[in-house]
Amino acid sequence: MAERSKAVTTTVRRVRVTGMTCAACEKRVTKALLAVPGVRAASVSATTGVATLTLSADPTPEAVEAAVVKAGYQVGTPSLLSQDRSVWITALVAGLGVAAVIALARALGLADVAGSVGSPAEGGLLVVLLVGLTAGVSTCMALVGGLVLAISSAQRASSSTGGLARWRPHLVFQAGRVLGFFVLGAALGALGARLAVPTSVQAALMITVAVVMVVLGLRLTGISPRAAGWSPRLPAGLAARLGLAERAAAPYSDVRAAGLGAATFFLPCGFTQAMQIYALSTGSPLLAGSIMAVFALGTAPGLLALAGLPGLATGSRRPQLLAVVGVLLMAFALVNATAALNLLGWNLRSSAATTATAVSANVSVAGGVQTVTMTQGDRGYTPADSVVYAGLPIRWVITSESEVSCAAYLRSGDGWSVDLTTGENVVELPAIAVGTWNFTCVMGMYSGSLTAIAATPPVA
Repeated sequence: MAERSKAVTTTVRRVRVTGMTCAACEKRVTKALLAVPGVRAASVSATTGVATLTLSADPTPEAVEAAVVKAGYQVGTPSLLSQDRSVWITALVAGLGVAAVIALARALGLADVAGSVGSPAEGGLLVVLLVGLTAGVSTCMALVGGLVLAISSAQRASSSTGGLARWRPHLVFQAGRVLGFFVLGAALGALGARLAVPTSVQAALMITVAVVMVVLGLRLTGISPRAAGWSPRLPAGLAARLGLAERAAAPYSDVRAAGLGAATFFLPCGFTQAMQIYALSTGSPLLAGSIMAVFALGTAPGLLALAGLPGLATGSRRPQLLAVVGVLLMAFALVNATAALNLLGWNLRSSAATTATAVSANVSVAGGVQTVTMTQGDRGYTPADSVVYAGLPIRWVITSESEVSCAAYLRSGDGWSVDLTTGENVVELPAIAVGTWNFTCVMGMYSGSLTAIAATPPVA
């Protein structure tokens, strides 16, 4: 609360202010309102879009509005969608640009590089580093990268700090990530059990991250002025821990930022899971910790490059670059939300298997058991969907071509899981009833199904 002096008799008036997105906005509006005769104190919130005025006199609405306009904002309730045609054009161009980059990355197989560099068990820490470099610019970026980009965007909105000071939270975040991965990786080697959270918790975390990124994306693109007031920063608790909150209870803390980086060890990234399994297999705390630390170090260049993107938004190119960042955040949010639904067993892919009347060609029957064959590669499963006989036990033969992929770690919404190793893997399943049983990789990025139909199996 900014205040001139003690008031003898005061009244309170609340004014809706449109266009505020940051702490700097609040300061500008507060300063302008305190210049209005009769205003003794002003409390301005960009989050709620409300300025609360303590008055010793009764300034006219016109005088208050003129002060707000002079500060660069408007009085009134913001519209749900922007009426500025240029904002929509900029967002559309940014969207097309992001889509083109994603399509190019897929065409070049950038997400598959990790699967082609070899097995960490054979190549050692050098392969681990290469996997980390790949993870930092591919699928894991949708989780960790989305968080990094959100922190960067929120910090830029709430602070005018420049130079190395702007990079401090990100450098500490990365340092905490590397150190945390070493400590937790060492725990894997010592405890002999993989540290993991339940699938339902992973899905809830991914959906939460997706919601935050959508709100930030809408604000940065400018296509929804009303969304700009919903949440211009990270969630209050997280922002307070990082010292980025609008009224953080404590100043920025390196310990809190480093702790957040260490906590990303538990995010359901397929590359991370692959390295965790490899670290676990070593049985050595020192080696396991080194593996995870080197992996985290490999992800740092890509994540730091992403963190610096909002910092390029200056001068005339600011709207265009912020629109790109906003669209990228919303693309990450879509990936996370879809993956989370897949993890919960809600397979959104359309599949011809749901209307099939005959079993798939990859299904054979012998000795009262049906054998289903499937290949797991860097880009998912072939075939992803299989039609089987209802009421007949299943021997699922899965040939894994790469352990360094999200697809190597299968999960289903009912808690079933299996971790594949390179080569042939045999999974024995009980007979399933008529219907579809969905499965997904640990990140929810790749999915498939077994659909059981009421057909009579051949006599063998």
